This record gives sequence, C-alpha cells and structure tokens, in this order.
Amino acid sequence: MFRVNTHGWKTKMLFRLMRLIPLQNKVVATTFKGKKYGDNPQFIFESLHDADSNIRLVWLVDPSEKYTLPSYIEKAPYARTLLTIYHYATAKVVIDTHRFPAFVEKRPGQLFIETWHGGLGIKKIDGDSPILADSTIIIKEVEHMNSLADVFISQSDHLSRVYRNAFRYRGQIYKCGYPKNDCLVNGDDLIGKDVRKYFRIPDNVKICLYAPSFRDSFYHEIDVTPYKVDFARLKESLKKRFEGEWVVLVRWHPLFACQISNAMNIGEDVIDATKYPDMQALLLAVDTVVSDYSSCLFDAALREIPCFTFATDFDQYKAERGVYYEMEELPFPYARNNDELMCNIEKFDYEDYKKKWAAFKKRTGLYETGHAAKDIAEKIVGVLRGETIKWE
Repeated sequence: MFRVNTHGWKTKMLFRLMRLIPLQNKVVATTFKGKKYGDNPQFIFESLHDADSNIRLVWLVDPSEKYTLPSYIEKAPYARTLLTIYHYATAKVVIDTHRFPAFVEKRPGQLFIETWHGGLGIKKIDGDSPILADSTIIIKEVEHMNSLADVFISQSDHLSRVYRNAFRYRGQIYKCGYPKNDCLVNGDDLIGKDVRKYFRIPDNVKICLYAPSFRDSFYHEIDVTPYKVDFARLKESLKKRFEGEWVVLVRWHPLFACQISNAMNIGEDVIDATKYPDMQALLLAVDTVVSDYSSCLFDAALREIPCFTFATDFDQYKAERGVYYEMEELPFPYARNNDELMCNIEKFDYEDYKKKWAAFKKRTGLYETGHAAKDIAEKIVGVLRGETIKWE
C-alpha cells in the first residue's frame, strides 16, 4: 500500500495532479474515520442505491478494521494512500460524520456534506467546550472542515446553533432530520427481532440498554468508577415497575471500548453489545435505555420508551467538558447514584415523561421526519445530474 505524507507538499501535488481527471458520478463516504459502516452516511447510501442503483458508491474503511459492506458499495482504504487521494479528488460528492482529513483538498464542482454524529446532546463540543476550545489541533481541523463543507445536516434548532457557535460555521444548514433516526421514527419490528435473534433473547424477555459516554480523562487514565451500575438491582427494579423478565445489554463508547471492557467486570447476567455494528438497531430492539451524557438517549426517546440518566460525576464533567443542559432540565429522570436510579425506575410516571419529552422537543426545535435519508439522497442525485440544488 503506497502511503504519502498527509501534510507535505507531495500530497498537495498529487491532489492537484488528480484534477486532470474529470470528476466522476461517484459518492465517497466514511464514518468515525473509517472504523465502521454506519451512522448517517450508511442510510444516505442505502437511499441513494434505492433511488438509482447505477450510482457509484465508495466507502472508505480503516485498514485495521474488519466489517462487511453491502455488495453494491465499493471498499477503499481510509488511509494515506494514492487510492484514497484519488477517490477524494475525483468524487462529485463526499460525505462524512467527523472533520474531513487534513490532506483533502477541494476542487470546483465537488459537494462536501457534513452530517456530524451527535444530534441532540448534553456534552459541549469543540469551540463550546472548555477542554477543547483552546486545542490548536482541533481549531485547525474545524477551520479545514468549514473550508470544505458546502452544507451541514441538522435535526434540530439546537444542533444548528451548535454548528454556528462551536464550529463558527457560516455556510448552509439543511434541517431535514437525521437519516439514522428515520428507522426510529417509522419503527421497524423486523430489525428489533434480528437483534433479539443475534443475542438469543426470547421475545418474552425485555431488554434494558446501558450505553454511557466516554470521559476526556480516559486519554490519560481509564477510570470506570462512573460506570458502576448495580445491574442485579437494576433488573429487579425494572421487573418491579414494568413487570416481566429483563436482560441488560451494555454498549461501551467505541472510542475506548476495549480499555473500558477490560477494566469492567459486568458479570455473566449482562451481555456486552459493544461490537454489535448498528446502534440504531439496538435502540429499535430495547425497552428502556440508561445512559449518562450520550446522545443515544434522545434517539431512543423518539420511540417514547422510558429513558433514565445515571451520572455520578456530573459536576466534574460539567467543569471539564462543559454541558448544554443541566441534568434536571432533561426529560429523563436523573440519578446521581444507584439508590436514586432504582427509585427513579420504580416511581417512573410515563404520562409525566411524555409531557416533558414533548416540551423538550419543542424547546430544542427537534425535527425528525422519518424520510431524511430519502430527502438528502434526492438532492445528491440532482447534483450528480448537474442540477442546481437548494438546501432548504
């Protein structure tokens, strides 16, 4: 595999040489720097294929990762290779969930779509965060992202404000909903059944998903103290309030999943679902979710299933990372310890929860249509046909 210097003059020269090649009716995408097939770009790709099966779709894959792509999607490396440069330089459309690689240069006629990966969220990001705002690396990456992006995809007024404030982005924002959440809005029992089959969970057993976020301190030392949920008590409280038998799935944040898993002893009665490839599919299968600062809470709430927060270190997290909301502002019952979590579950008021969720959606301007992927795909098809597209 031929590798190049991502910041050197040779890379720039290669990009400029690639401009001699005409742009191709090709869409290139990746998510989490090639670490998986998923998030918003996955669902945009699937809708593109449904709209026109002749569109060339290329997914950039981290060479160290192994996962399966649909047969109609080409695989290429997300790495410092000549092939990577070729695809970035010749695609008419480029889609990502994170900041674009530093070695990418844009040419006239290309469309860069930033879908981001957070949506509604508690933790502050980039320029809004005390711990990130002064990072020279992040500042440069954000500036580069802004210089490339033609449009950002949004699913709420809250997220649009984050784009403007945290990224200082002044370009187009298409508030259409998140493609990955279409399935949650529309519901899909078959996907949920596939998840149950994968984990061998009977239909009569209810599922609780525990999916906490990571801590920035993990870059220095892994401390799993905030993750100490009493899973045995959790199942008993769920059974007491909602009846039936329960199983708990745990999904660690992919950024530090291996280190967290090695440091935790979750017991035989809890299933580690970290390696399951599709988070939205898990959310379609479960009956309740427990988390701390993860945006998955807001995704799960689209199904109006009970969601709970368990955050033992909120004051520290708020001081270091920064937050957009106090925990008490959220529609999800907030627990600072196991006793409070069990109490919140056992005293859960579903009608009150629905009212708070409705008010929160209104406050944040949440906008999920159930057809975001299709809407974006239609615009991309228009771009590939040479049409002038309005992102509104």
